[in-house]
Amino acid sequence: MNRKTHEQLFGEGDLNARRQAFRAQGGAFDAISCGATADDGTVGAVATGSPHATNAGMDMLRRGGSAADAAAAAAFALMVADPVNCSPAGRAQILFQREGEEARAIDGSTKAPSTLPERLTELPEHQAVPLPGAVRAILELHRQAGCLPLSEVARHALKLAQDGFTIVPELARIWHWRAPELRDEDACAWYLPKGAAPASGTRFRQPGLAGFFGKLIDCCGDPFADEMFARAICQRLERKGILWTPEELIAAEPLSGEVISWQGEDWRMDTVGRQGWGHTLVQIVALMSRAGTGLTAPLDVELGHLLAVLRAFDDRPQELRSLKPKSNPIPWDDLVTRLQEPVAPEWREVMALLADKAGARDIAWLSRLLTPPRIAEGEDRDTTHLSVIDADGMRVSLTQSIGPHFGARVADPETGILLAHSYAMCAAPEPGARDVTEQCPSLLDIGPARYAIGGAGSERIPGAVAAVIRGLLDGKPLPHAVAAPRSNWIGETVRLHVDAPAGLEDVLASAGINVQFTGRGPVDHLGIVQAAGRDHKGRFTAASDPAYAGTAMAE
Repeated sequence: MNRKTHEQLFGEGDLNARRQAFRAQGGAFDAISCGATADDGTVGAVATGSPHATNAGMDMLRRGGSAADAAAAAAFALMVADPVNCSPAGRAQILFQREGEEARAIDGSTKAPSTLPERLTELPEHQAVPLPGAVRAILELHRQAGCLPLSEVARHALKLAQDGFTIVPELARIWHWRAPELRDEDACAWYLPKGAAPASGTRFRQPGLAGFFGKLIDCCGDPFADEMFARAICQRLERKGILWTPEELIAAEPLSGEVISWQGEDWRMDTVGRQGWGHTLVQIVALMSRAGTGLTAPLDVELGHLLAVLRAFDDRPQELRSLKPKSNPIPWDDLVTRLQEPVAPEWREVMALLADKAGARDIAWLSRLLTPPRIAEGEDRDTTHLSVIDADGMRVSLTQSIGPHFGARVADPETGILLAHSYAMCAAPEPGARDVTEQCPSLLDIGPARYAIGGAGSERIPGAVAAVIRGLLDGKPLPHAVAAPRSNWIGETVRLHVDAPAGLEDVLASAGINVQFTGRGPVDHLGIVQAAGRDHKGRFTAASDPAYAGTAMAE
């Protein structure tokens, strides 16, 4: 992140002075503004990254639909109302659970076609776009756990595309920021009306997507799986150098995903396995819960959190922002089981440091352990997450993405569908390879309380979700856990909320770590978390991260 981005957030002037002024005004974000709790709720709760999607999900619950119906409706609505982050041509990871049953995962990853350009790295980025996975994964969720007709579930997306939706300020800001990067003529034609990004408060219509969702309703299935639709879109995209075939597009079915779990003393979490970054999330949460019980001061807690994120990143078998395997990687199956007996020297050191309150301020020790992660070059990526719980206790945690904002920045000329960017195809091109991203939709049980939780923001996701889980384990109400100040690694830099614990930046700087501050906006965020659940008193509750345009509802 550069200086210009900070100026976009804070304006000109001394950032430290602005941070001190924020603390003087109270030093904490208003959690109530981003959360909702229903004392006598009988419907459920929804949290998403767009008010239009939250409304769609809650409408399904009010009509007697399940959490799966609500999540599908919200996910389809996001494909229309949050085009910078998702699209029918994107990817999705889904985790869901009926009350009293085991959690199940659906892997809707994007996938490289069987034929790649001969010299991929020398060709324009959009020629490496993968086959889509999100729509069929969402339809599979509806097939397994929905109860309302698909026509009813998809009608919100159809109406948003036909009639238009009001663009909220955060979305308008990202749209304006990324507009110069939309160089494909069809992407510009669909998403830059009159040659510019639409302004906040304006109404944006997408008749091309209306046609897509109309066909989805008519055929009661994924249009990409329809032979006529598949042949037509493949022919159009071939003119752009995109090497899809109708046969591959029709056959692009989702897979059953891996679920991994961690059992605490009186709590349990489930998340996705190697199709996402669930192993990393489990490691961060487990390390903090086992070794950080003696940490009470906010500054020490944040230092422990940053150390736990580093150790989990270091253990990953693949290079960050890449599918390239590390030399002598830890086997996937050992990533969680080794937490039971953390005998590795680096784990012993971190655990000792976290358990020793005074040691957490030992600058020499911190300097040795705080080795910034090595991350491949590339721009920040974003995703969007939604969480739902229904009256019967079914929970759905669903994350979807097209890569960086606006994905590959190329669109189908007829439908306006934005195509996804493929990390696997750019970093380690291999025909048929499935993309693996940092998505980690999760479910959390704390005694009688039940939550669905997940986040957006590439490698920021596990650290952000782990911080919210930590807040819930410490007894914070869900809105307060989501809105609490956080810290996270952004490449080799630690980024802090402006209301992070006083003195944290000084300790990190003394240890040789570059520190940046961020506010509560969408540009330089620390991971955007959406969560919904039922608290220990049996009340439905939901919270939407104040960093983006999301909303939360509970009834």
